[in-house]
Amino acid sequence: MKYFYYHQGELFCEKMRIKRLAKEVGTPFYLYSAGAVRENYQRINAAFASLETLICYSFKANANLALCSLLAREGAGTDIVSGGELYQARKAGFPPEKIVFAGVGKKEEEIELALRENILMFNVESEGEIELIGAIAQKLSKVARVALRINPDIDPETHKYVTTGKKENKFGLAPPVARKIYQKLKKNRWVKPWGIHLHIGSQIATPDPYLRALQPIETLLKWLEKQEIKVKYLNIGGGFGINYQPGQSSFDLDDLADKITPLISSRKLKLILEPGRYLVAKSGALITRLLYKKRQSSKTFLIVDAGMNDLIRPSLYQSYHEILKLDEPPANSPREKVDVVGPICESGDFFAQERHLPLAKEGEYLSIMDTGAYGYSMSSSYNGRPKPPEILVKESQWWIVRERETYSDLTKGEHIPLELSFTHSRLAGKPLYFTKMEGIGNDFIVIDNRPGFILEPNKLARRLCCRKKGIGADGILLLEKSKKAKFLMRTFNSDGSEAEMCGNGARCAARYAWMEGLTNKKFTFETPSGNILAEVNNHEVRIKMKDPDPVELNLKITLKRCTRKGHFINTGVPHLIIFESPVNDSSLKEIAPQIRYHPRFQPQGTNVDFVQIEKESLRIRTYERGVEAETLGCGTGAVASALISAAIYGISSPVKVKMKGGELTVWFEKIKRGLYQKVYLGGDANVVYRGKIIEGDIDV
Repeated sequence: MKYFYYHQGELFCEKMRIKRLAKEVGTPFYLYSAGAVRENYQRINAAFASLETLICYSFKANANLALCSLLAREGAGTDIVSGGELYQARKAGFPPEKIVFAGVGKKEEEIELALRENILMFNVESEGEIELIGAIAQKLSKVARVALRINPDIDPETHKYVTTGKKENKFGLAPPVARKIYQKLKKNRWVKPWGIHLHIGSQIATPDPYLRALQPIETLLKWLEKQEIKVKYLNIGGGFGINYQPGQSSFDLDDLADKITPLISSRKLKLILEPGRYLVAKSGALITRLLYKKRQSSKTFLIVDAGMNDLIRPSLYQSYHEILKLDEPPANSPREKVDVVGPICESGDFFAQERHLPLAKEGEYLSIMDTGAYGYSMSSSYNGRPKPPEILVKESQWWIVRERETYSDLTKGEHIPLELSFTHSRLAGKPLYFTKMEGIGNDFIVIDNRPGFILEPNKLARRLCCRKKGIGADGILLLEKSKKAKFLMRTFNSDGSEAEMCGNGARCAARYAWMEGLTNKKFTFETPSGNILAEVNNHEVRIKMKDPDPVELNLKITLKRCTRKGHFINTGVPHLIIFESPVNDSSLKEIAPQIRYHPRFQPQGTNVDFVQIEKESLRIRTYERGVEAETLGCGTGAVASALISAAIYGISSPVKVKMKGGELTVWFEKIKRGLYQKVYLGGDANVVYRGKIIEGDIDV
């Protein structure tokens, strides 16, 4: 509990209150400690310091790039089992000369990719694999380095699903078969014997199984010496067990190192280790919230919002994970026997059964411990549940290192054939009409979706807004049915994300509704951020914004190479205002993206506005989230810039705001410094053209 510990009544990860993260990010989510990963690596490194050792992290344990990059920076290599893992490993920063490719079923294209990358070696599992590697190496005129994986027929006394060194397992080669292959390799120009490999299983409790497995390896080494076949590496795999349960002992690394050192050093071999679980398991926790407490017959169920799709180990391996409350229970607090279960439609969906835990109430947060290995990497979207995000903590800093999946991610890559699409779509072959509009260069595709034609708005936005292969726009505006107002305006950015509000989009939607005869000149419509009052006067549209949140002035934002001061306000969507004269292109290209994704503004991120104060107006340039670039105009950004300028420099209403696409006017009443009401935004909203989409050309 060095990196996960209670302090002042709350569970911390390093110096970060986990409850704070739970409230900001939402549950469930995976949480990792950078410090724990580094310390675990250093512990193995120290234990085997007397030998020339390469620690190859078992990539399958947890493939998160941020976590893996920590190990790569420490000097680790990696053990991969697929072409996909090779791609991920290189992206995480592992050098090819420290990559070992294992696995029983390597495909031709994977072998070719690894040879082109010039990895350290292949761990070979069959005669057919040797032949294929040799053929591909010859085709590429490259020499392939290999280690034969030996199956020593050793029972490591672990779970049967993670035992890999018994003769009935699919892994490795029997020693007699390995000898025949080594003999053939003496004459092979393209494949060179580089080592011996073994891996007998996972979650091994003591060094004894390794020592028993090394006995046939020692015999093989003596035989190789007689045959004058030189190998450079002995790879004993990984599988070092950890203490999942309180009071359980950890694997004794020092004892193993002491006992294998004579065998390795006497033959001047280099040692390779392939730990995965040992490095990352105890660095992680799965944070979840208690949804319901249910009493049924003689059992009490705690139903949480994480499920077996997020963490399958308890169901698959009957594994134990300690479960802690984020609020520290008082000493000697009462306990109850419960089953901790998830929402999945399977009886195997559980994290603990008949476990005695401190009393918990609905709405409380729980932490399922030691889930850094084989947690997210074995997760799925079963039952239509998007995968959770992953958070990395380093002391008092934190980052979202993998975003939470969205519903649209569940159907990513799926396509309904044209012959079947009419039975799926509500359009039934009819065209979908749209209007292209712009407000000071902020352009939108406006669609009347009150009949509910649009089935996948996120996907449609990405398709239509593409300026090379679609219509091209900053976003799409959908007018949908509303019980509170004339209609509901929904805004989808060009990347498919939904925005709570858009000032210029609201003005375009208002003029569209008036042109289509849906409203009078003055009316109210709904947005996800609240109701908007609009007034249309031909091309000019004025809207009353919702009262903005109080401003947060003089925030210091630490970036990669500098610190910038900004002022934060939410005018329907979040904006950080930075005063700069003149506005620098490099600020928009380099500074703005860092601020947009800065942990201070997670998980929703923020727009970034650079403001230059002129004699009687403001000149601004806006980097807009969702668009992920500078936009010609931003209505909420104009309002945010005007209000912050009033708070800092006392600028009075109305304020003219100039952007690349044109000029807007902002009116407001000041209540006190940093607090405003009766905020209005006005400017032109114009039709660019009208068109129609034929089903089949673009899937709606």
